[in-house]
Amino acid sequence: MIIFDLLTGFLGSGKTTLLNAFLRMGASVDTAVIVNEFGAIGLDQLVYKALSEDVYLLDSGCLCCTVTHSLRETLLEIKDLTHRLGRPPLRRVVIETTGLADPLPVLHALLGDRALMPYFRLGQVITTVDAMQGAAQLAQYTESQRQASIAEHIVITKTDMVNSAKLLALKLQLCEINARAQVTESVDGQAALSVFTAEGGDRSLQLLPSAGSAFHPYTAPSGVFAHDQAIGSWSAFIEERPTWAGISAWWNLLVHHMGPQLLRCKVLLPVSGTRPFVLIQGVGKVFHSPTFLTSWPDADPRGRMVCIGVGLDHAWLKASLRALSITEPSAQPRNLDELNECF
Repeated sequence: MIIFDLLTGFLGSGKTTLLNAFLRMGASVDTAVIVNEFGAIGLDQLVYKALSEDVYLLDSGCLCCTVTHSLRETLLEIKDLTHRLGRPPLRRVVIETTGLADPLPVLHALLGDRALMPYFRLGQVITTVDAMQGAAQLAQYTESQRQASIAEHIVITKTDMVNSAKLLALKLQLCEINARAQVTESVDGQAALSVFTAEGGDRSLQLLPSAGSAFHPYTAPSGVFAHDQAIGSWSAFIEERPTWAGISAWWNLLVHHMGPQLLRCKVLLPVSGTRPFVLIQGVGKVFHSPTFLTSWPDADPRGRMVCIGVGLDHAWLKASLRALSITEPSAQPRNLDELNECF
């Protein structure tokens, strides 16, 4: 399957510089780029086209507002193009959003498209943050905080332009928003290889520390930012091997309780069935088609999950995991009281 990475970040945060640096490297020969420009005239794709044959421009508006037919058709075209041209197959597509894009609708459209999912899988959400302006942007703009909150990999750019105290303060601010993301510093795109390559950048399965590591669930304290409530994350290891009935029951319970407060959920589980290893992606309230893995990705046999959302209740989330033990498909609890009645 072709990996697609979503590259996002606020205006001027260094997305183009980072991707441009990667396209200059030999490791990018099997990578295509889709550029989304908000204005009527696209410029970034002209820079990329000097470095890669496989660059596509979506100029129909902000990707998070218009991501329907154009992106879908472009991805399907990319899938077949290299074969028709007699070139080696693509291994990765990087989709660069505008600086004002909310990544959630983009993930919705991609992960929920049955025509795309047999051929593409999500690698990672990469978010660039400007070391000079990032703190103010995170405090002032909801878009910036959303971009950082759902990233697997946060790249702090222009770190040579700030002192160590300011850089540390920004890192702490980002940790309060998204404690589970890998954070990388970069100057003039120098970290591009480790960010984008599969060896350093494809971290969609590395959700939690491995066995033996210290682990503390985390929720950002309320009132830290200018928004109504802080975005936080909660993570857990799963000892049991649930059935699909249990997974469905837990998801139904989660969605009924959290509603629009739920931003993103990732679940890696060993399940009972003919295809025993599965990665499940949830964006908002939508539970997208699972990705079945041919083997377990590491030495730790436990399942694991990460929930990202607004005003997360750790105690409730921990209690909700009991739903994974349900084996009756008709059991669909909507609250913890109904969950208790299932046993």
